[in-house]
Amino acid sequence: MRHWNRVVAAATGLAAATAGAQAVYRCGNSYGSQPCEGGTAVAAPHVPSRAEGAQAASAAKVDAQRAQALEQARLVREKNAPKAIVMGPKQAASAKAKPTPPLRKPETFKATGPAPAKKP
Repeated sequence: MRHWNRVVAAATGLAAATAGAQAVYRCGNSYGSQPCEGGTAVAAPHVPSRAEGAQAASAAKVDAQRAQALEQARLVREKNAPKAIVMGPKQAASAKAKPTPPLRKPETFKATGPAPAKKP
């Protein structure tokens, strides 16, 4: 039985090396990415098929196109956005201050009914 575990561990290790992922091995009460004496392979990495790889590449291409379109739209928005006017210290000092408008008088309210009766 130990020999079979080593073969499984070696096969999953080879699959992990080819897929760029690592298998998970159980060694006693602990788990790790390295096989050990008498350890068992618990989880092997998923090796994608050609169809899955092509589908992932297609999805990545569509995502890249969408990201490029969004970036172009952002650049157009930034280009068309109103520009801020920044004055230097000399321009700010020589600029005339705008006069503040005069304060309005507070509104007066007129009574529309009789005044409340006072308590004796």
